[in-house]
Amino acid sequence: MIPRPEAKAVAALWVLGAAMAFALLYASGKLTGGLVPAIQIVFIRYLSGFVTVGGLAMARRQPLRQLLAGGRRHLHLLRALCGVGGGACSIWGATHMPLADAAALALLQGVFTMGLAVLLLRERIVLAQGLAALLCVLGALVIVRGNADAATAAVDAALPVSGWAPLAMLVGAFLTACEVILIKVLSRRESMLSMLLHVNGLAALLLGAAMLVLWQPVEPLTLAALCLIGPMAIFGQMCNVRAYRLADAAWLAPFTYSSVAFSALIGWVMFGTVPGLAAWTGTALIVGGGLLLIRR
Repeated sequence: MIPRPEAKAVAALWVLGAAMAFALLYASGKLTGGLVPAIQIVFIRYLSGFVTVGGLAMARRQPLRQLLAGGRRHLHLLRALCGVGGGACSIWGATHMPLADAAALALLQGVFTMGLAVLLLRERIVLAQGLAALLCVLGALVIVRGNADAATAAVDAALPVSGWAPLAMLVGAFLTACEVILIKVLSRRESMLSMLLHVNGLAALLLGAAMLVLWQPVEPLTLAALCLIGPMAIFGQMCNVRAYRLADAAWLAPFTYSSVAFSALIGWVMFGTVPGLAAWTGTALIVGGGLLLIRR
């Protein structure tokens, strides 16, 4: 059944809301002036996310014990490890490079997901998908090259551009792709609420002990703002779920790439960063390759 035009419009708005939420998530480290370590931001995100999902479960009168029951905790734990590593790498990378570039590199998650699906889930790809992946890789190389030039010419002593930031974004995209594969496996038997409770709770537990040593003092207003990251991430995920229930992924694909535009807007308004030719060229290649991947 083809969704009505009204349903498609609503789905597009849900996707735009998710893209904005995740753009703010990537920008969180830069918005704090780089004073809060990325791993601490990730801990705050998952802890506040667990509280948010727990509140949703109680509002729906679903017992937490029942939602947390299950025999696949090793997969939930592996997903939490991927989420923690991917989140820390992505936030740190976005803190030390232009936000639009970071958002574009994060889109390589789709290419990594395709490769992992072939290797682990025995899915098959066609020639057009291989060419699309190549376009995405070329786009990433263009952005990395442009960021290396920017790192050489960096003059911002507070938040310098790092030559390691693109690598951190690539590692973050790969770990996020690993999480996507795990979500696909877990979603066959478990509800979304159960998966959200597990990943947020386990990630908060994993980082809780480390925070006893690594925690940096944060101003109350900044801490309150960071506590909104968890609910914002949950909101973004739920927006995507609602969107894909209303419209096809292929039709919604162009709207998912609006995260680059939102990141560029945040970078321009908050930090006066204007993406250069390399950033736009690389982003165009990645978006073009990604759209071709989804179309195929």
